[in-house]
Amino acid sequence: MSSTDTDIAILGGGCAGLSIAVRLAAAGRNIRIIEPRKTYTDDRAWSFWRTRPDPFEDCVRASWTKWDVTGPGGLVQRGSDTLRYQSVAAGAFYDKALSLIADKKAATLSLGTTAGSISKVAQGWQIDTSDGGFRANHVIDARTAQTKPTYGQFFLGREIQTERPVFDPDRVHLMAFRKARSSGVDFVYTLPYARDRALVEVTSFAPTNPGHDVFAAWLDFEIDILNPGQVTVLRQEEGALPMQTGFAVPHQGGVVNMGLGGGAARPSTGYAFARIQAQADQVAQALLAGQPPRPQLDRAFTTFMDRVFLQVIQTMPDRGPALFEGLFRKATPDRLERFLSGSVHPVDRLSVMTSLPTLPFLRAAMTRS
Repeated sequence: MSSTDTDIAILGGGCAGLSIAVRLAAAGRNIRIIEPRKTYTDDRAWSFWRTRPDPFEDCVRASWTKWDVTGPGGLVQRGSDTLRYQSVAAGAFYDKALSLIADKKAATLSLGTTAGSISKVAQGWQIDTSDGGFRANHVIDARTAQTKPTYGQFFLGREIQTERPVFDPDRVHLMAFRKARSSGVDFVYTLPYARDRALVEVTSFAPTNPGHDVFAAWLDFEIDILNPGQVTVLRQEEGALPMQTGFAVPHQGGVVNMGLGGGAARPSTGYAFARIQAQADQVAQALLAGQPPRPQLDRAFTTFMDRVFLQVIQTMPDRGPALFEGLFRKATPDRLERFLSGSVHPVDRLSVMTSLPTLPFLRAAMTRS
């Protein structure tokens, strides 16, 4: 091979790309990461219920044992003695990943470089980039998906510092449902770091993005009604996550798709970080064993449950708040949270199924999408 060639090319150095890079670099594999951004910033937070270890546990900024949902029937409070709802700060994640990669001579990160076409050649793959082409034996494509999902989670959030102590730092507000501003299901999410500091986020589960202006006005209103006094915006995050079963970038034979384009976001919830870590474990284990990676996060029945749930909230968005509230009100402690985190245990599934109204889900189950 020439000096510009590598064993494994990783296209995209976001959460998924860096997660797999850390694992492969630790194993001594020769890798090159292609990332268009020129620098990393603390631009987001990933939050989830931790159910398994990963290399970024020391990047957890905060952890909670209590959470709640507010729906048409009122407030539902839940918690756990064993599970923790955790928030990973992007800045800490990037710093940790970059330091682990920098420690390995066989790992190269090309910042400010955009990946272009990928083509199969006699020996491996030809990857064209804005800095020229190179060849690799394997390609992992973790770039942002350009495919538009039929349904998604859209959000705008601000981490704020308030003059008055208006937050309860011991409890996460997962969903406080509001009158819809979108054509879907709308709610407020509050991640409290201290009595005077939190991430406040407005979110829509909807077929289309309501747009920045709608979100900004809504978020202004939600912050104002807290009566916070003077507010300092520390950072802002905005994004979209696919909520569609089977969502993935069109597969090019032999290229491994990871991240959102590889189906890492849970279709029924949009949770992605823990699933990206599980996906990275699967891909790394296969490559290190000399086997073709076939990352599969969801079994057939889990996909079926997600499809049915999404069909109900898409066709009956006005029932969405009550459905989510009912899940958190009725499901056995820990079982719903484990299911939302990717559990395929039959008892966890059964707890979720029996917490939902029967008729609309039977109708959805019998409808082909």
